[in-house]
Amino acid sequence: MPPNQLASVIEKLRKGVNGPINAADETSESTAARNFLFEATVAAKAHRPDRGVEAILDAESDTGILINGKRIWVECKRVTTADKIERNARKASSQLDGLLARKVGSGHRGIVVMDVSKILNRGNNIFVARNDNDLSASVDRQMNQFIEQYSQVWERIYERRHRKIIGTIIRFSFMATSEERNLLVHASQWGMNPRLGIAAGDEQIQRQLASALARAP
Repeated sequence: MPPNQLASVIEKLRKGVNGPINAADETSESTAARNFLFEATVAAKAHRPDRGVEAILDAESDTGILINGKRIWVECKRVTTADKIERNARKASSQLDGLLARKVGSGHRGIVVMDVSKILNRGNNIFVARNDNDLSASVDRQMNQFIEQYSQVWERIYERRHRKIIGTIIRFSFMATSEERNLLVHASQWGMNPRLGIAAGDEQIQRQLASALARAP
């Protein structure tokens, strides 16, 4: 992309290099750096112009996604413990609520994105799997179980939020090893959880976004 369109990402990366090297060393006063990096990560992950999905780099929210003529405003939260899921979902959806209330027309939507890596792996431990297939299956299973266990939390909050908030994306990442190959790898997964009761068109938007995310590196 042209350099003049990268100003917001450059600023996020500039702020992102100031935090502790190890995530396990973060404190409540030193989370800002990785928070900014997470916002940049979401933008980079979503930017798939060959699939009709582009990041909005000058978004009024943490980041944004342009897809099928719709502007998806995104608020990103890194959640450190399970008991903070509700508070973060409430804050993110409230921010989207205010933004969407200011937007005129049908071309705007909102999505909450939460990174839950620290909930699933508090101590930066290395996850061990027998082989690559087991590792992949385990990562998928953890995502499904997390959404099944906690989706009711954000769904309950969304009942009072703007109808254009259409869903939640969950992301986690951790280091893992495949014993069969004795190889240390970085494992990550992104999961899409559409809001209950949304229109078919909003479901299709998320299907296209999920397809783009699944094919992204």
